[in-house]
Amino acid sequence: MAKKSAISGEYIITVEDSGTVRVCKIYDNVIGSLREIAAQVGFEINEKSNTRNNGSKLVDFINANK
Repeated sequence: MAKKSAISGEYIITVEDSGTVRVCKIYDNVIGSLREIAAQVGFEINEKSNTRNNGSKLVDFINANK
């Protein structure tokens, strides 16, 4: 549960009940965010596949490579 949060530009800054600070980036489109994450973790987005399929495969890839 979040104690408090604020939005600044493209970021959400949250202070959790435990005192932990979390910062999340807000993306304008889903496929753009998937491309950025995929590049960071070494996953190749299939441009011919739909967003839902790419997102699902990216989550599986990340979980398999933890």
